[in-house]
Amino acid sequence: MDKKFKVIKGTKYDPIDIEYDFLEGYVTDTRLMGVIGLWIKWERKDGKLFYQFFHLDAEEYGLDDYESVYGEDTIKIEKIKGRMMGGLGGKFVPVNEREAKYIIQSYVKKNEAWKEPLPESEWEYEFLLKDEVCLSKEEKSNLYEKLCEDIVSPFQLINYYIMRCVGKDEEAVDYLLSKDIDYKVVNRPSTLLKNIIEINEDSKGIFYLTESLIDIEKKYKMVVSEIRLIETENGLKVEDAQIKSMMKITSTEAAFALMRKEYLLVYHVKDMGKLIKLLANEKRHAMKNSYELGYLYTEFYPTNAHVNRQTYYLNEDVYGVYYITTGDQLIAAAYHQEKIREIQDYLMESEFGQVLELEEKIDLDHSLLYEFIHSDKDNIFDFLDEE
Repeated sequence: MDKKFKVIKGTKYDPIDIEYDFLEGYVTDTRLMGVIGLWIKWERKDGKLFYQFFHLDAEEYGLDDYESVYGEDTIKIEKIKGRMMGGLGGKFVPVNEREAKYIIQSYVKKNEAWKEPLPESEWEYEFLLKDEVCLSKEEKSNLYEKLCEDIVSPFQLINYYIMRCVGKDEEAVDYLLSKDIDYKVVNRPSTLLKNIIEINEDSKGIFYLTESLIDIEKKYKMVVSEIRLIETENGLKVEDAQIKSMMKITSTEAAFALMRKEYLLVYHVKDMGKLIKLLANEKRHAMKNSYELGYLYTEFYPTNAHVNRQTYYLNEDVYGVYYITTGDQLIAAAYHQEKIREIQDYLMESEFGQVLELEEKIDLDHSLLYEFIHSDKDNIFDFLDEE
C-alpha cells in the first residue's frame, strides 16, 4: 500500500522560512583592533523577538563565532554580549539593516577566501546572506567611520598602523594611509607584541622612529621603522613608512623585552561552587579559558586606551586575571600596583569575601602566572618551591 508522508519542519528551521522585521543593530567601533562584534534584534512575523550575535575577525578567520537568543531573555543576552564582545574594548555604534547585512556578507566572503568554516547554526543566519547588499562608495566610507574609533594622537595612529600591517589587514591599513606605501614587515598575519615610538625632527619636519617586537608563530623579530604623518581633510594619516632595520631575535630576547612587573594575590577558596557562580555572574564580560588544572578569567579595560601610548604592549588592555585551580586556590593578578589594590578591595568588600581567604601577596619583577598555569601544579606555593 502506498503511503504519503508530510514533512513537518521543527522550530529549528523557523529562521529559514519565517520573515523578520529589523528592529535595531549595533556594532563595536573596534575595527582597527582587527576584530568587531555585531548584534541584531529582529521581530518575527509571529511577534517573537530574535537576537543574533556575531564575532568577526579581519585577519585570519572571518565570521568565527555566532550565538542567538529567542525571546527577551535579558540575562542570557547580556551574558552572550559579555562573553563575545566584552573584551573588545570599544563602544557599540548603531547600524541599519543594510549595513548589518553588508558587514556579515563581507566577513563570510573572508571565510570563503581563507577556507575557514562558518560557525554552527548556519541555518539561523543564512537568510542574511541570500540577497547581496551593495553599498555605494559614500555608504562604505560612512560605515567604516562607524567601525573605527577616532584617531586622537600620532601615537595611536602609528600603533594602529603597525598593528594592522603586522596583521596583514590591508583594508584597515588603507584606511590609515594618505596614499599607497610599500611597507611590508611580515609575509603572513602575525602579532605585534610591543611597539616603542620615539619622536624626531629633521629638515622635512617631525618623524617617528618605531621599534616593533613581532611574534610570527612563536618566532620573533625586531623591526625599526621611520614613519611620517600628515594632516588631511579626513584627519591624521600615515604619509610614509620605511623599514630601517629588521632582525630575528630569540624567544629569550623577546621575553626580556616584554618583561614587566606582575602583582599576585593568592587566596584559599572556601566554597569553589559559589566562587564559580560569582565569577560567572560578576565577571560575565571576562574571557574564560579552560586548562587541565583550572579556569582562567581575563578581565579587560572597557576601552582600547592602551593603543594611545608611546610604548604599546599587546596585553596592556588587561585589567586583571583570575585563575582558579583544582587545588582550591584563586590567584588574582595585575600588571600595576594600583590595579591589584583595587582588585583586592573589590574581592574583600563584595560577595567574594565570603568564599575567599587571603593567603599571600606576591610582587614579581617578571610575569609568572602563565608559567604556573601551564605547569603540572595546582598549588602556586608548590610551583614556587621548585623555581
